[in-house]
Amino acid sequence: MIVEKHIVIEGNHQLKGELEVKGAKNAVLKQMVLPILAEGDYTLTNVPNITDVSFMQEVLDVLGLKTELTDNKLNIHSPQNIGIEAPYELVQKMRASIIILGPLLARKGEAKIAFPGGDELGPRPVQMHLDALEKMGAHFTLDHGVLTGRSDGLKGVEINLPYASVGATENTLLAAVLAEGKTVIENAAREPEVVDLVEMLKKMGAEITGAGTSEITIEGVKKLNPTNHEVVGDRIAAGTFLSAFLATHGSGIVRGINPENLPMEIKKFKEIGAEIKVEDNSIEISYDGNLNAVELSTLPFPGVATDLQPVFGALLLKASGTSIITENVYDQRFQWIPEVQRMGASVQTGWQHAMIKGVNSLSGAPVNSTDIRTGASLVIAALQADGSSKITGIEHINRGYEDIVASLNSLGSKIEYN
Repeated sequence: MIVEKHIVIEGNHQLKGELEVKGAKNAVLKQMVLPILAEGDYTLTNVPNITDVSFMQEVLDVLGLKTELTDNKLNIHSPQNIGIEAPYELVQKMRASIIILGPLLARKGEAKIAFPGGDELGPRPVQMHLDALEKMGAHFTLDHGVLTGRSDGLKGVEINLPYASVGATENTLLAAVLAEGKTVIENAAREPEVVDLVEMLKKMGAEITGAGTSEITIEGVKKLNPTNHEVVGDRIAAGTFLSAFLATHGSGIVRGINPENLPMEIKKFKEIGAEIKVEDNSIEISYDGNLNAVELSTLPFPGVATDLQPVFGALLLKASGTSIITENVYDQRFQWIPEVQRMGASVQTGWQHAMIKGVNSLSGAPVNSTDIRTGASLVIAALQADGSSKITGIEHINRGYEDIVASLNSLGSKIEYN
């Protein structure tokens, strides 16, 4: 695991080559909590060696589960008796910890969790999670920053989410698999990571239909069994490296990714000016003489992922014309903009829109990453800037990318930890 404090990048080196992305951060963190549902031994493969995985290991350890990560393989032992409380010092590191609510209520009938932390992206409401779980029979109290949930037995119900929230869909799923009766989630999230979570649950004996659609049906079962699972490839990491190739006017292949998990992103890469070739488990991208301005909006899957909005923004900084980006998912996803402006980028914001006027050149500068995807965008910006850039706050980058420096060095960039 990387502990260095800065990344230094010398810009204007064309990237070429191949790399393989590991499992999706947004899938594995949720799959790691499935052993809460049933005792036994589990193995997850294709697990990225990132700090968020380490954080979730700490959460599981405090609940009494045993974890060991070796060479992208994670072994988890879930004992007969597990704890019910995740303390603040762990939860503040990562908001994904809220996902333990559903499975703890399902197995133990009780859960205690401090209000989650994580990136500085402003409040991400957990109310949808709580509303769904309350409808299933849970009761919550908040005292001194600790959320306590209790249930005498969860019941299957129909839940219509006001927004296709990934987290609320997943928490509801994890509670419903052991609930009595049938649960129907309307307006469910359709993201590939949700589909992969369901695949692992079905291996455990859960009865679920409709994953990948806006209506998921769960027939509760009395007992689940341990299983093994290979984590789906990380489409956000893949999109980041595809952008890096294109931003440096290079070419390359990203393996370990199903192209069907990046449908709108591939369309936008083509509009920007890339040549794209896809196979079952890889995407090849090459620069074709010009980067064009585009308009894009983030939306739940199959729209452009909000996690890739800052990355596309950085890719478009030197594109010909004016690009318009509309952020429809998280209202504080524009934290990358003040940093790239220090590099000479021309970006204006208004409400949920960013207007990017392509410039002829960017200048290397010291910049700071405030969250995972801001960090990725600053790497993309620095790769196409004149001179050297120093990026601080790389602990955020390491939460979502397994040694991004080694990956980019293998493609021909001049980048190092400092």
